Amino acid sequence: MAENILETLQHAIQDVIAPDVRELKVRLAALEKQSETQYNSLRDQFHSLREQQDANFKALMAAIGESRAKNELETYKLIPALTERVAVLEAAKH
Repeated sequence: MAENILETLQHAIQDVIAPDVRELKVRLAALEKQSETQYNSLRDQFHSLREQQDANFKALMAAIGESRAKNELETYKLIPALTERVAVLEAAKH
């Protein structure tokens, strides 16, 4: 009789619980796949944004360097004129 009850219980588990467990495994696998897909998408977007940020930074640094070079050139162009003015002022002073 106890054996019959165990068999009945085993069949109940196989018929009721096992399909639910299989369904949960399938759902879990689907969620893992979806999570992986979303993670990969976000990772790719992050890498793309990082590359864009690096390119923008390099362009900004190049623009700063160019601006600095132009300012130095303008300063060097002013030096002869200023030197001449100082020489005139010194000559007038004596």
